[in-house]
Amino acid sequence: MQIALVLSILCLAILLFATGWIRMDLVSILILLTLPLFDIIPAEQAFLAFSNPAVITVAAMFIMSAAIANTGVTGHLGRWLFSFAEKSETKLVLAIMSLTAIVSAFINNIGAAAVLLPMVTGIAKKAEIAASRLLMPLAFGSLIGGFCTLIGTPPNILINELMLEYAGHEFSMFDFTPLGLMVIIISIGYMMLFGRHLLPDNPPASVPHLNQVKAYISEIRLKKESPFVGKTLQATGLNSDFQLKIRSLLREQLKITSPRRSIVLRADDILFLEGKPEQILKLKEIKGIEVVPGGAQISDAQEKEKLRVAEVALTPTNELVGKTLREVHFKDNHGLNVLAIWRKGEPVVKHVDQVILKFGDMLLIEGPENQILHLADKHDFLLLGGIKPEPYLPSKAPLAILIMLAVILAVTAGLLPIMHAATLGAAAMILTGCIKLSDAYESINWPVIMLIAGTLPLGMAMEVSGASAYLANQLTALAGPYGPWLTLAVLFLITMLLTCIMSNAATAVLLAPIAFDLSLHFGVNPQPFFMTVALAASTCFMTPVSHQSNALVIGPGGYVFADYLRVGTPLNILIWFAASFTIPLIFPF
Repeated sequence: MQIALVLSILCLAILLFATGWIRMDLVSILILLTLPLFDIIPAEQAFLAFSNPAVITVAAMFIMSAAIANTGVTGHLGRWLFSFAEKSETKLVLAIMSLTAIVSAFINNIGAAAVLLPMVTGIAKKAEIAASRLLMPLAFGSLIGGFCTLIGTPPNILINELMLEYAGHEFSMFDFTPLGLMVIIISIGYMMLFGRHLLPDNPPASVPHLNQVKAYISEIRLKKESPFVGKTLQATGLNSDFQLKIRSLLREQLKITSPRRSIVLRADDILFLEGKPEQILKLKEIKGIEVVPGGAQISDAQEKEKLRVAEVALTPTNELVGKTLREVHFKDNHGLNVLAIWRKGEPVVKHVDQVILKFGDMLLIEGPENQILHLADKHDFLLLGGIKPEPYLPSKAPLAILIMLAVILAVTAGLLPIMHAATLGAAAMILTGCIKLSDAYESINWPVIMLIAGTLPLGMAMEVSGASAYLANQLTALAGPYGPWLTLAVLFLITMLLTCIMSNAATAVLLAPIAFDLSLHFGVNPQPFFMTVALAASTCFMTPVSHQSNALVIGPGGYVFADYLRVGTPLNILIWFAASFTIPLIFPF
């Protein structure tokens, strides 16, 4: 009975992960809450998942990765490497994938992709190459590099901890490296010789110059008899009734950019409105409103210079994902106008306040430079173009590198468990000023932490209920007669396909107990089966939803689902064949 119940919960979880009807982290928390209700595992044991060493290690690595990025180390590496590539697309693909793989081996792979993305888009513009030709190699490079070390990606950390829990064995820091190097060689070779020819050649979505934006702006002056005088901006109906955006307000030589909707209008106020000309003309019919010829020609040159236009992309932890700009009061809270939204390479310029935003969307924003920089620095937006970000902390770079090396050496030499070493490293980064405490909290990808902590009890339930043994028996009935080698190949395929539709961390957690039961069935070393799950969980090139690095480049690259399927499927197959043959050679049964 318990086996059927656990398998039902498993199937429902996979369905919800795949469809996205409910956020993945929320699905995981619901799993954690459901299992104790049916007495599958005690509530105390389920909630212990939050203190699992893998969860703590992943959180610590997020902090260390952000600290490394904060020092600008990756930027210096990128500029040095890209100087050799010049304008050759083939050399750029090689440089981008190599650099990203190296960086991702030691810092979180989504963090590596996010840090390098603005640099790659800038290089694409200078080289006059469409960003779509370079950004998918960037995402793929972060995936292959993350697998190379124990700390490179959450699935590796999870598999190591689960193998220690189930089998009493663990991997060392560089046990993943031989397979990782093989995957890097295959992936870069494939992209240089074949894959890059399958990439789309999407024209770049450039940021319009400020003067181009102002071509859509009209200026109105409120006279004493205007019905708008004495009302708030919201009460005037300029936005709701006339579909006009209030870009700024000029009052007695003081220009207020992105005025709040609660501001009360006065006589002689000048409003700069964005909208269709026919809507502006309707305002002329209202008594006391003067439409000024010539549009938004701001007389104060200094105020004009302060206005900036920039592109930002939503990061995985952004508060806007799943919400509209209106819901979060974006304009009131940040003092910025959103001029347009790009999704999958297509601009959404109408009713942007009502668009439900998704991870990977790009926003074209306009406002004061300091407000834009504050948005990018504090609110999980990735600044892509139109304005230079604030400088990094290069003076802290040597210290950050030393701390990271100390963590790696401590784990490699067996001096400290990975959880202890990573936590000490994160604390050292904060105490030495490589990253602020507030930024450290913000750097943790909390949805991923919740996803892992919520899914771990399901893996535990599969083991204690016998569900994983049941699934392992079904798998051995299919491939078992042909021996552990073919069974391993089938396990890789199943894990790889599941990763295409759900989080790779969740996939690793759910397949780990099955890997252990397969090793028990054959009476062999469990390492090759656990390594198979780890690598297959990182072989996620076929869909944008399989990994956050893939989703991150959708907007800037203008990609669609079919692009990932076309470019990623052959690479998935190549790695599947190569890994199925190589894993048992490196980790014998």
